[in-house]
Amino acid sequence: MENHEEGTLTSCPTTFGNKGIFVISAPGLDPFPVLCDARTAGVGYAVIASRSNADLSFFRSWEEYKRGFGDISGDFFLGLDKLHAITKSQTHELYIHLEDFEGTTRFARYDEFYIESEQESYKLSKLGNFSGDAGDSLDYHRNQTFSTYDRGYKGCAIARLGAWWYNDCTDSNLFGMYFKAHTTDLANGMVWYGWRGPRYSYKTMKMLVRPKCACSRSSEL
Repeated sequence: MENHEEGTLTSCPTTFGNKGIFVISAPGLDPFPVLCDARTAGVGYAVIASRSNADLSFFRSWEEYKRGFGDISGDFFLGLDKLHAITKSQTHELYIHLEDFEGTTRFARYDEFYIESEQESYKLSKLGNFSGDAGDSLDYHRNQTFSTYDRGYKGCAIARLGAWWYNDCTDSNLFGMYFKAHTTDLANGMVWYGWRGPRYSYKTMKMLVRPKCACSRSSEL
C-alpha cells in the first residue's frame, strides 16, 4: 500500500492517481491517517469502512466503534469520532460499494452525509438525495442514533449481531456478521435490502466519503 504520510491535508487529494494512505486534519482531533481511494467511485474519496472476509469481527463495543478498529490497508472501520469530525468539517457525500458472490457490483450514493458527535450518540442527522443501482436502504435509518450491543438500541444490535443506525431494526446492516456463503437465516449478515433482499449477505463492501464537489464521478477511473 502506497503511503503518503509526509504531509497533512484536510481531505483526500482530488488529482487522479493520488491513492493510498494520507494524513488529514479535522477540527477537534489530532491529524490521523485515512485510506484515499481514487478508483472505486472517482477521485477524492476517503474509505471509512471496508469488509472483504470474516477475519475481522464488527460485533464490537461502543468504545471500539468510537475509536475505530482494524487495519486501514485491509478491513477496518475508521471510527465514529473521526467520522463526525470529517463530516462536520464541510459538506460530505457518501458512496457505498457492494459486491455479491457472483462478482457483480452495485452502488448507492447520497449527496449529503453528516454524523453528529458522541453527545448526540453519533446520530445520522443528514442524508441527502440517493442515486445508484443498489437501491436506497439507508433512508430508513435517517435520524437514528448509532447502536452497539452495549449502548443505544441494544436489542437490534444483539439480534442483528452488529452495530448500525438501527431503526427497529434494519433496512441495511453493513456492520453485521460476515458470512462466507451469501445466505443467512436472519437479517444479521452484511445486508442491504434494496439489492438482494434481507437474507443476502454480500462478499465485499466499502463505505467512502468525500467533500461535496464537482469532481469526476466516473467509477471507471
